[in-house]
Amino acid sequence: MRVKVKDVSKHSLDLILLTGLIVLAESLLYAGNMKASMAVHAFTLTLLILSAIYLDDRMYIALMLLPLFRLLNVAMPIFFQLTIYSYSLVYAPMFIPMYFIVKERIFSRSEIGITAKDFWFYLPLAIAIGFALGWGEYYVLRPGVLIPDFGLKSILVLSLTMILFVGVVEEFIFRSVLQTSMEDRLRSIAGLLSASIIFGFMHSGYHLPQEILFVSFAGMIFGLLFWLTRSLPVISVAHGFTNISLFLILPAYPGMIILFIAIPGLLFLIYASLSKRMPRKLDPRNGRTQEIDRDGE
Repeated sequence: MRVKVKDVSKHSLDLILLTGLIVLAESLLYAGNMKASMAVHAFTLTLLILSAIYLDDRMYIALMLLPLFRLLNVAMPIFFQLTIYSYSLVYAPMFIPMYFIVKERIFSRSEIGITAKDFWFYLPLAIAIGFALGWGEYYVLRPGVLIPDFGLKSILVLSLTMILFVGVVEEFIFRSVLQTSMEDRLRSIAGLLSASIIFGFMHSGYHLPQEILFVSFAGMIFGLLFWLTRSLPVISVAHGFTNISLFLILPAYPGMIILFIAIPGLLFLIYASLSKRMPRKLDPRNGRTQEIDRDGE
């Protein structure tokens, strides 16, 4: 029998404890203490599973994905040099819990953003935002090109991997599920900020404080785009193009990044103007959005 916990959830004591454990585990990873980090993540995952069994709050399901992702990420055996093909092995297992979340309707399809509505309208904006964020992150990480050559096949593999694996998985976890549950518990602004900060800490493996800060900022941008569109495909594309920019465009063609940002950005502005569309209006009470026309009605 599952029961609701009102006194604890009212003051968000459970949320503070559980997110604190996740942040602690990622901080230990940042400090280089892998064993302690994995032990804390395993304890947190167990605690979340028990909470989800006995307590009626889907926030526990959302938070459960974070230590699960980290444990799978670390446990996944890599018997070869880390390449673009490694990403599919690391991210693919997460589609299993994602499938059951959708199948069991723990979060509705509209909350998750499983929709093709307005995808083509917002696509140029997502691409422009992705390239811009990748530009910023490049000056934090300074990575090299992730593919062995610049042939069409390698570029397509990189692009599809970053959008369909990295983009879909991370945006499902952090925006569709985590941000949505945080908004339900904390309201819109606090929910957005909390999910974004956790998103930043989940990049502690780079061992760079500026990376945690930048990814938290990027999480806020993705979160705002999710507010605007309520579309998982749109924010997955934005996230994917951030990594395409980071691991391909900036290392290989840094002088062209302005064009990669400006062209889709300009296309979106032209398209929005010609179609007489306006961004959606945010309801500050719950972070949900609704479309408005040019008269604001």
